[in-house]
Amino acid sequence: MKNLVIWKTALKSILKNKKRSFLTMFGIIIGIASVITIVSIGNGFKRDMIDKMSMTNTNENVSNITFNYYDLANGINESEIFKQSDLDLIKNIKGIRKVDFYKPKQKLSERQVELYIRGKKLNKKVERVEQTSEKLLIGRQIVPKDNETLNKVVVIDEVLAQKLYGDPEKAVGRGFEVKNELFTVVGVIASRSGTLSMENEAPLAYFPIKSYDHYFKKIDNQSILNLEIYAGENKESVTKEVLKQLNFNGSLRNVGEYETYNPKSDIDQMGSLLDNLTLFISAVAGISLFIAGVGVMNMMYISVSERTKEIGIRRALGATEKDIRKQFLTEGLTLTLLGGLIGYLLGMTLGLVSSMFLPFAVRPDLFTISLAVGISVLIGVVFSYMPASTASKKDLIDIMK
Repeated sequence: MKNLVIWKTALKSILKNKKRSFLTMFGIIIGIASVITIVSIGNGFKRDMIDKMSMTNTNENVSNITFNYYDLANGINESEIFKQSDLDLIKNIKGIRKVDFYKPKQKLSERQVELYIRGKKLNKKVERVEQTSEKLLIGRQIVPKDNETLNKVVVIDEVLAQKLYGDPEKAVGRGFEVKNELFTVVGVIASRSGTLSMENEAPLAYFPIKSYDHYFKKIDNQSILNLEIYAGENKESVTKEVLKQLNFNGSLRNVGEYETYNPKSDIDQMGSLLDNLTLFISAVAGISLFIAGVGVMNMMYISVSERTKEIGIRRALGATEKDIRKQFLTEGLTLTLLGGLIGYLLGMTLGLVSSMFLPFAVRPDLFTISLAVGISVLIGVVFSYMPASTASKKDLIDIMK
């Protein structure tokens, strides 16, 4: 029997009992959709986290140095680890082209600041801009002239204005304090989210970029160093020499140990943790797929019992046990693949809709497609094999009786 004929027969048998076929597929659709939604959101969150943890400097000639205290309590009172004397020591080592502080990747326009709202400290996102063009409720926009004159003005979110001043219309002209610097509120914009919860990733305040940079000079992270080594020098050897000198002459040599730092290992570890968490949640959601598989097996057994006469006719016309088994396996596989396809589309739709309310993007990838197809094929083969074997072993003489 040709494969094309088998597929056509399988589709005809499934469509013959539309309601029963759909109810059987329903469990597969829900199970696949749940797993795909969780995996797609998990992968989107992982990509976002790794992107935020990544370094801006990807130069292969750069090494990183950090410091570990023997007693962690000693590190609490230290505002900085590397002193100027440490940097001067490193600069004099042969092979070192440049030494500076580690700078994590971040969007240049965005910052996280501490805002005190009715006595409660919250870390919220603000944005540095040349000018604003948001929908205003009251007041004016930030304009280029504010940047030119280092004007200490700010445009704030409607919800933030409500929390700070009781009424957004009363906010204009009031003071807005950030890091002991007082800015004047010149405008209030319509809120995008309507909440100050942790899930709100929208900027709550907009500052002229030059004014912000002038009054809030960014302090470098002084716990990790970037060592840029001359091209042609042995990076490993130069780094070892730096560690040797720091551990012998460094400012904190008596309370801990200087060692290399690999940001990629932290990123890989975080990625692995997120993968394991996603896998665990997916496994819990995947329990429904086992129940759906039992439903497929039950339907296939019913189909075999209802089509005993058809099996007898096929055997009389020369169909072998292998042909009969292949026919029913194909029917089960077709059923689960259709359910898997619908489940995948539903799962990705839910993931994309969810990403509209999340601070990261969810998009289809080869892994989720492979996962949906793989699970569907596995369920189809495993739970259809026994009914298909039962159908293939029916004796022609017993059927004719």
